[in-house]
Amino acid sequence: MARNDDTDIRADIKNGFPSLKEGSTNSAAIAAFYDEWAKTYNVTLKNWDYQAPENAAASLSQHLKPGDSILDIGCGTGLFAKAMSRHMDCQIEGLDISEASLEIAKKSGNYSRLRCHNLQTTPLPAGDNAFDAAVCVGVMTYIEDAAGLLADLCRVVRSGGYILFTQRDDRWAEKDFDSLMNSFQQRRLWTPLKVSKAMPYLPKNEEFSDSIRVIQVLCQVA
Repeated sequence: MARNDDTDIRADIKNGFPSLKEGSTNSAAIAAFYDEWAKTYNVTLKNWDYQAPENAAASLSQHLKPGDSILDIGCGTGLFAKAMSRHMDCQIEGLDISEASLEIAKKSGNYSRLRCHNLQTTPLPAGDNAFDAAVCVGVMTYIEDAAGLLADLCRVVRSGGYILFTQRDDRWAEKDFDSLMNSFQQRRLWTPLKVSKAMPYLPKNEEFSDSIRVIQVLCQVA
C-alpha cells in the first residue's frame, strides 16, 4: 500500500478510525492507525493485559503437532506467533495491512514468511489446502465481509485442519455470528469444536474494561 504523508495519516485516522473501541472497516485508516501505533503496540497491549493471542495459542496447540503450518491473519507485530512459540515449533506465515507492524513481526524471527495484504480482499494470497490451521485474533472488528473471509480460510486450510478466530461479544450480536456459525455448519464447511464464553478482552483499558468481552471460536474444516 502506498504510504501517506503525516498529514494524510492523521486525516485518515480522524476521519476513518474514530476510536479503538468503535473500530473501522476503512482499509486506509486501519493501515495508518496501526502503522502509527506499531512501535508502542506490544508494550501498550501488555499494559492492558491483552491475553487473546496466548489463549489462542494454548487452544490451538492442543490440536497441532510440531512442524505444522499456520496462517496468521492480521498478524500485526507478531503476538500470536510469539505465544505459539512457547507451546511448540510451527511454520507460521503472517498477513497484515500494516507495513510497520510487519517490520516488527519480522524482527521476532517467529515467522517463515510475512506479506502485506488488505484483509478486506479475498481470495487471500494462499493456495488451496496450504495450511494445517489458520488463526485470526483481534481482527474481525475490521472486516466488512466476515463470512467471505472465513469461507476463504476454509479454502486455504486442509480438510481436517483448524480455524481459530476471535470476535468481540458486542459485534458477535450486532453481526449475528450465531447465524454465520450455523450457516457454515449447514454448508459443511466446518464443524465447531469450541465457542467460548465471553472472556475479558482488554481488562486494563478504561474504554473496554468489562463492557466489551471476547469470544474465541475453534472449528475443524470439513
